[in-house]
Amino acid sequence: AYGQRKIGPFNIEKHKWPGQNREFPELSPKWHKENPEQLHRYTGAHDEGYVDPVTGEFVVVPEMQAKLVVPNLEGFKLKPYVSYRTDVEIEKRRRIYEAKVREKGSKALADLYTLEDQRWPPPKMDAETLFELSYGEQIRQAYKEGKYGTVEDKKDEKS
Repeated sequence: AYGQRKIGPFNIEKHKWPGQNREFPELSPKWHKENPEQLHRYTGAHDEGYVDPVTGEFVVVPEMQAKLVVPNLEGFKLKPYVSYRTDVEIEKRRRIYEAKVREKGSKALADLYTLEDQRWPPPKMDAETLFELSYGEQIRQAYKEGKYGTVEDKKDEKS
């Protein structure tokens, strides 16, 4: 607020700013004289343990230690960035899929003639889709092999 809009004299009071690097007191409580002594060297980092009240020693708790969890990306084929052409590819896939839906007449029929990774938007995960992905093939195979029996066999067993 320099210039004519400022009413009255303005003083630069940098010499009054507290702290080693002139931190503002609102951001750095460690320079306040009225704060407790424990905050004077406060860094914001959490301790990895506690002080035992009986012995006065610091006890390290392994569960409180920060650990980095890094996945093993050996043999990972994807690039670490997203191509700038992603939006173009998505639009292209969406247009192709919508044309196939118009051609076939419904989304269900279009899905039969479309590979899963060519479809956009990807199908919503409902109970039927989850069942098909998990158990559908096994149940169809077992039914073809006759493991479930026929309906007539079940009626004969009950009588």
